[in-house]
Amino acid sequence: MQAVHARSQTIWKQAYQQALFELEPNRLQSKLQMAQAAVESRLGELRSAGDREPREILELTNAQHILRYLQEHELQT
Repeated sequence: MQAVHARSQTIWKQAYQQALFELEPNRLQSKLQMAQAAVESRLGELRSAGDREPREILELTNAQHILRYLQEHELQT
């Protein structure tokens, strides 16, 4: 179970980092969407399993806010 948890955590973090560091404007939209989906999926996993991972939930919530900000502001330029 620990390995599944670590893998799920790694997946969303990788997608999130790829979106944050994307420099090509034409790729940013798809990277943001993939990261948002990965974050939402991981939040769903934690909630459905009843896991109490306050640190990861905080990280996921912060990631959601940053991704929304980028979606709203970076794509307008």
